[in-house]
Amino acid sequence: MKENITAMYARKNFGRLLDKTALLGTTHIIERAGRPMAALVSIDDAQVSESAANNMQDALEKLIKRIKGEKSKKLTKAIAEARAAVEQL
Repeated sequence: MKENITAMYARKNFGRLLDKTALLGTTHIIERAGRPMAALVSIDDAQVSESAANNMQDALEKLIKRIKGEKSKKLTKAIAEARAAVEQL
């Protein structure tokens, strides 16, 4: 289940939100001025997300090793650009 909440509500009710997230697995999208800014997720969801990202990274690296020549250079460059874009978020 996903709930959108304001930053002020999150600040005032952090303990309650933490319990709800941990016990029920609720994801809270924290908004400021109507814009999503962050998410409070359960540790299980965070670990699943991190594992998926690691698996994707491993798969991309294996793919790069399998492709030879000019295509490999282009793919490596595209992946580096994508990583840089994600890190800036």
